[in-house]
Amino acid sequence: MIWSNTKGSIPEGWYELQATDVIRPKKWMISFLERAENDGFVVIEPPLLEYYSHYQNLALFDESAYYRLFGNDGELLVMRPDYTLQIARKLADGEEPMRVAYAGAVYRRTAKHSGQPHERQQLGLEWIDGEELDRVLMQSFLEMTKEILPYAQLSLKIGSAKVVSKIAEEAGIQERTLRRILALRNLESLRDLAETYSYPLIAKLPFLIGDSALEELRQEAPVALSSIIDEVEETVQHLRDIGLKVSYDFGQTGDFDYYSGLTVTGSIEGKRIISGGRYDSLYGHFGHSRRAFGMSLDLEQLDEVIK
Repeated sequence: MIWSNTKGSIPEGWYELQATDVIRPKKWMISFLERAENDGFVVIEPPLLEYYSHYQNLALFDESAYYRLFGNDGELLVMRPDYTLQIARKLADGEEPMRVAYAGAVYRRTAKHSGQPHERQQLGLEWIDGEELDRVLMQSFLEMTKEILPYAQLSLKIGSAKVVSKIAEEAGIQERTLRRILALRNLESLRDLAETYSYPLIAKLPFLIGDSALEELRQEAPVALSSIIDEVEETVQHLRDIGLKVSYDFGQTGDFDYYSGLTVTGSIEGKRIISGGRYDSLYGHFGHSRRAFGMSLDLEQLDEVIK
C-alpha cells in the first residue's frame, strides 16, 4: 500500500510505503543475494553518491534524469543512477574474472505527473571477463530469479547494439547521435536522418519488432550485419528451446549508451521489468577495457504485476 500524498507533504515522484510494499521487495533482495553468494558471486554495495564527472556524457541518453547535488567541498555529485556504472568504476583496474551481485535503489528523475517514482528498487548480476556465451548468461540470470519471476507471464525481446553501431558506421552518422534519437523514439528525426544520409533502414529501426523483423532486416541490411543478426537469432532460439517466450527488437537501445552487443528486455503486462546486455566498451572509460555482461530486475515494476 502506498500512503497518499494529497496534501503535498512530500515531493512529487516520491512515495511512502507500508506493509507488503515494504516487506516483499526486501525479501526478494535478501533471498537473491544469499543465493548469489552461495553460487560464488561477490555481493557488493557501492556508495549512494558518486562524482558526476564519472557519468557526464557517458550513460543516460537523457542527462536531465540525473539527480545532482553538491558535496561539502563544492564538488558536483550524482545519486546512483545505475549499479553497472559503479561496478565498472570499481573493477576497471582488475585482472581476474569476476561475478558480482547487487540489490538496492537507483535514482532517476521521471517526467512530472507521470506517476512513476524517482527511486526504484532493483537487483542484478554482472559477469566480468567470463567466457560464457551471452545467451547462457541470460539463462543463468533467469534461473537465479525463478523464485521471484512468474515466467509464464514473461515476454523477452532480444536485439543488439551492434546493429545500430554498424548502421551508423555504414551511413556515416555519429553513433551516439543515432542511438540517442533511437532511444528517445524520435521518429521524425530518424526519418530526417534516413533521408539526409540516403539510408532508409534508419527510419525502420523502431519498427523492427517481432518475428517478422528478422527476415525484414536480413533483406535490407548490408552484408556486414549478417553475423550480428545470426547471433541474435541463435540467442532467441536458445531461449525458446528452454521454454521462454522470446521475440526480436532490433531498435532497442535501453536507457544507457554503454551497450555494445546483445541486449535483452523483459516485460509482464506491458511493464518492463528486465533489462541488460553486453557492455564491453564501458570499462575503457574507467581506464582498463574488460569484457562485461549484466542484467537487472526492476522490483517496483514487478511488484505492480504480482498481486
